[in-house]
Amino acid sequence: MTISKKRSFKNIMMSAMLLVSSASHAQSSYFNQAPHSTNEDLECYLEGGVLAKGVCVAATVTGQVAAVLNNDLRKHGGNETSMGDTVIEGDAKVSNNIANSRIKQIFITVSAIPKNQVLDYNEKGRQNFHNANRMRADGYVDRPWFLGAIGANIDISKSQDVTILAGSFAASGLAPLEGKPSRYYMTAPYGIQVRYDQGIQMNYELKEELDRVLLASFSVIDGDGVKGESNITPFDSRANSYPSAAGTMEMRITNALRKVYSKSSPYLKNHDLYIGVTGSRGDTGSYPKQKRVQDDLTTYLGYMFTSSKGQAEVRVFRSQFVRNPEGNGDGTHTNLVHSNATGAEVAYRGLEAGACTWDFYYNQHVFDSEANDGEFTSGNVRGLKGWTLGSACRNLLGVKNLTIGVEYGEATPKYKSGSKATTMAFGGKQFNLTFSYKFGLKRNYN
Repeated sequence: MTISKKRSFKNIMMSAMLLVSSASHAQSSYFNQAPHSTNEDLECYLEGGVLAKGVCVAATVTGQVAAVLNNDLRKHGGNETSMGDTVIEGDAKVSNNIANSRIKQIFITVSAIPKNQVLDYNEKGRQNFHNANRMRADGYVDRPWFLGAIGANIDISKSQDVTILAGSFAASGLAPLEGKPSRYYMTAPYGIQVRYDQGIQMNYELKEELDRVLLASFSVIDGDGVKGESNITPFDSRANSYPSAAGTMEMRITNALRKVYSKSSPYLKNHDLYIGVTGSRGDTGSYPKQKRVQDDLTTYLGYMFTSSKGQAEVRVFRSQFVRNPEGNGDGTHTNLVHSNATGAEVAYRGLEAGACTWDFYYNQHVFDSEANDGEFTSGNVRGLKGWTLGSACRNLLGVKNLTIGVEYGEATPKYKSGSKATTMAFGGKQFNLTFSYKFGLKRNYN
């Protein structure tokens, strides 16, 4: 990271902290006022923000520290156990509601994490022996270090709206279920991931009262982003030959039934069955020798049950990925590597017991690849199987937004038939103990 980039991020984080601190001071009088007098005032409060002269400012700073992080996949790199790995993320949204207009709101969003906390194994200048592939990489979080977008919310009807984004954003993919204790990328199921890129995105929502019935998202993106690079734009400044496409469609089946059959509401109000598909298609780089196919497709099915004692959720998924062979830059002009993953996640959130609000999480996953693609697999590795079990204690001793979490699991690479395990990817156990705190304008996020 250059000195200018370090200073740039430092300035962003200092500005965000100053913004949160000053707005939080104003918040004490804000919440002691009479009930919210306008819809604009109430909407800003529900977003966790403070309204000033018609502009809503919402900001959070989230920190997570892995007091202990062990990953046996990194054993032969000499740093399988580390202490104090830290993730600090700053998020801010500035919005302005437009009265008497179809354009309901104009907003700007910014999200930033220090570059040394995100994956960078495909940045050759930063690569070393123990940071050569995704299974044993430096970095804690699988995302770019900076995201920023300008957007607008447009009302179509009482139950329909459209959001348009321009900038950098999450274009497609899945994140782990809410309830996973840590943000460490290797304890998430191998085969679910979020694709971030820059471009233009349109999101359509059909709602039943306050609950979503249908989400349809479509993005036209640069397609420059490659997993394992800390920036949205390629680390080696390769040009992209033409834009790529990404999208997601999700149906909330029980919400749809309630919308169509109103008499079903008493029976379905605590149930949420959903199904979705998300993915992207396109290339990065310029032919010849720099083009990489980036085709992803994930289908998923989930069910959620909510009661007075908490919320339970289960989700199964299947992912398919198409890439060039490792070290090949011919794009579709070569035999492509096909990989697939299957897995399941289970979470139970919000169990009030003792001095905590408890969350529990479990995943099991299998990843298989035909050959090396240099992104998911390398060397003699042809896949991975693993599991993770975790629990988190939220609001410890009444301290809102303070969380202590623990995860334990195993991740075991699968090797090419007839080959021996190499020191580049050695299977084993994974463990972490984390402390998290979220500070923002809204008093309680849990």
